[in-house]
Amino acid sequence: MNSFSVASGRALKSIRHLVSQEIGAWEARGVRVSVKESQAGELLVLRCEVPKTKDVEPHEILHTIKASVANGLSHIIVDEYEKLLVARLIDDNYAYLSTADREILKRKAMSRLAGNDGASSIGHSSQRKSRVWAKLAEYLEREDEIVLEGFITFRLKEYLEDLFDAVEETVEDYLTEREYREFLKLLRHFMSRQKVTTYQVNIVRDGARYQVLDEKLKPVAGEVGRFLERPPRGIDLGVDDLIVSAVVTLAPEYVVWHGKVDNSPCYDLIHDLFENRLHVCAGCALDSGGSPVV
Repeated sequence: MNSFSVASGRALKSIRHLVSQEIGAWEARGVRVSVKESQAGELLVLRCEVPKTKDVEPHEILHTIKASVANGLSHIIVDEYEKLLVARLIDDNYAYLSTADREILKRKAMSRLAGNDGASSIGHSSQRKSRVWAKLAEYLEREDEIVLEGFITFRLKEYLEDLFDAVEETVEDYLTEREYREFLKLLRHFMSRQKVTTYQVNIVRDGARYQVLDEKLKPVAGEVGRFLERPPRGIDLGVDDLIVSAVVTLAPEYVVWHGKVDNSPCYDLIHDLFENRLHVCAGCALDSGGSPVV
């Protein structure tokens, strides 16, 4: 057969440009390649034909054209189809989420795939294009026709699985983040209903231990003080949880943090909870270590 065809229902402008560019390159070299457009249902079919002459071997020309088209189609699939595929995966598998949530997930998934958050586990777009190109080249090595949508569905299953993995990661991160925001909202609501017993709380960190002081730099007293000194038995709370529970119960207007902030889940949560009402001490006697009680 002296012809090769590409059929697709989407990305028609890009596919036309790809084929036209390839044919133009051959015509510049004096090789005539005709392109015929036809419609097959909802698909546009572009058929390239190379007439046999004494100077031209159609099979060799078509082999080279297919190799070049395979490269171009790999870019079209990743650059144009990927967004549609991700949207379909999210709509089909997470229909129980609201439309607004799904739209957010689509944007976040595409951002992940673009490498903007450095979190994608399936590689950069150039790596995905290389894997898609390998499948296209293998297929077109033995076939003279390709329907792009069918090829994606039936021949790129590993690629689709990779996209679904990226979508799953995005959904998991998003739902975890949303639950965390709701948790913060609940804590703020609880604090708003608490009677303020101290205007400012000072948290002194010394390694993995902490001390909670009031605005007079005295250990907090009352029930919270007793709670920190002797946590209730049968309640499995880590040190960070104890400190956060104490601060939330005290519901101060401001929190001052003394000591290092890195690798401290306690600091991270209090930072997100109090936002601009948390101040990190630039340096004082407490920062060099006091007498931690927790």
